[in-house]
Amino acid sequence: MTLQHPSLDSRRSFARMTLVVLAIVFVGVYLLPLGVRPLVVPDEARYGVIPAEMIDSGDWIVPHLVGIRYFEKPVLGYWLTAVSFLGFGENAFSLRLPSALMSGLSVVMLMLFVRRWTSRWDLAALSGLVLATCLEPAILGTTAVLDAPFSATVTATIVCFYLGWRSVGSARFGWLVAAGVACGAAFLIKGFLAMAIPAMVLAPWLVWQGRWRDLFVLPWVPAIAAIVTALPWSLAVHWNSAEFWDYFFWVEHVNRFTGGDDAQHPEPWWFFLPIILVGLIPWVFAGPLALGGLLRRGFGSPESRLLVCWLLIPLAFFSVSSGKLPTYILPCFPAAAAMIAVGLVERFNHAGPKRTFGELVPGGILVLLGVIACVATPYIPTSAVDGGPWQDGGVWRLAIVGGALIFWGVADWLSQRTDDGRGRVLIGGVGAAALFVCIPLLMPTGWMEVSKAPVAWMRPYTSLAERSTVLAGRDFAHVAKWVWPESEVRLFGVPGEMHWGVENFAEHAESHVNEQEFAQVVGGATAEHPVVLITTAPDRRESWISQMVEWGEVEQPQIVRDRNVILAVWPRSALPDAK
Repeated sequence: MTLQHPSLDSRRSFARMTLVVLAIVFVGVYLLPLGVRPLVVPDEARYGVIPAEMIDSGDWIVPHLVGIRYFEKPVLGYWLTAVSFLGFGENAFSLRLPSALMSGLSVVMLMLFVRRWTSRWDLAALSGLVLATCLEPAILGTTAVLDAPFSATVTATIVCFYLGWRSVGSARFGWLVAAGVACGAAFLIKGFLAMAIPAMVLAPWLVWQGRWRDLFVLPWVPAIAAIVTALPWSLAVHWNSAEFWDYFFWVEHVNRFTGGDDAQHPEPWWFFLPIILVGLIPWVFAGPLALGGLLRRGFGSPESRLLVCWLLIPLAFFSVSSGKLPTYILPCFPAAAAMIAVGLVERFNHAGPKRTFGELVPGGILVLLGVIACVATPYIPTSAVDGGPWQDGGVWRLAIVGGALIFWGVADWLSQRTDDGRGRVLIGGVGAAALFVCIPLLMPTGWMEVSKAPVAWMRPYTSLAERSTVLAGRDFAHVAKWVWPESEVRLFGVPGEMHWGVENFAEHAESHVNEQEFAQVVGGATAEHPVVLITTAPDRRESWISQMVEWGEVEQPQIVRDRNVILAVWPRSALPDAK
């Protein structure tokens, strides 16, 4: 069955409607829930404390974490968060806002690409909707990590270069400069991958196009613009802390890529294959249909070839790397979203709705799951002690999720009754978005170790901590400074990710307390200025403390334990009401 292509007026009307829907989805999924979910440790606490320390110290050049030089990443990501803090205060919303806004930039850049590819704003808007409602972009776009800002600037680099390649005269120059500025910004967020990813995508694409000569002409303008963008801070950090580049290049790049089993986060070569499939939920289930539409459309255009390079080459590159995290492949998702949206519309508009019983099954499953969730809500334990999934007892979340699943299932049924392929994709995106709005509510804090989301657990001890010296284990150093910003927080025990700063800078000695120095620090505790120890491994730490008490090295503290956390206070009288 072949359907007529929509008229120009229809395309414009549909594009306006889809852009409005996309804006509503973006606000609902990426902005409104930012402050709802508990802080995730250590990543979100780390990326909150470093910008806060920049503001407090006035040092905007060399990143510090709990007073210790921290060289894992360059500075722009921290600057974005610091600006958000200055505008909205130091809270979970402002901490995650840069990731959300930069995810919006990824959506906008993808829409510009698809508009230039298809000459249609309706398909461009649908591509943006698909990207905004993929699982991995939605999660990382509402989490305070650097992957969403980095992916956005890499996406802008690739798209602006492509638009420059497509343009002539002053427009070409402007787009190429924009590509370079975006590349320089990506470098200031995560480093040398900002250059590697666009190069590995664009160079093979130009060769595939038979335009290999452009490799010797077009990159000069963006290269100069990228250098101009990145050079001021790069020189400033070298003048202030020359050790930065040695550590950042060799440890954070070379060792992570080639370190084998000694690299950070070693994983097998196939690690990213299931990750990208899960990350594309819910659209991955329509992947075969999208592929059919793309094959019908063909891969002869420069844009379709660019999308293939954009999706597959970085995926292969990161698969070869020794160190792997699920977040690394986020820059691949804009290409996948464009291919899914355009492929689905092509497939649906030339096949038409089948309206068979099998087509109703996915929506029926979603409705059934929603009903089960709503019915089960009154029977879920409200207390984490009794096995409840949420620390605050909020089982109402399950009913909200059930309602979202029912809405999604009904939306899926409606999409099956729609003759316009664009409408099917639009309705599918809206249905998925209803569930995505609920994602921040779903973190099962009652089933998690306290150290993974400890903010609520730690807040009752704020007044104690603010008049104490807080010795925080490596799992708690970041969050202790976040929850108790007025406290004197010192890193205790094995320094973990802060080992480079501790081992290479003598001025950080006061910021770190090892086990041999512990008794001396505790010996100075008074009721007016206590010492608080907060760390994981409570069994081992309590046994260690008991041994020191038995040997007469320290006094018996007041101890509070909860799952994998121990909080010990010297002297005992400083916490008389602890249970």
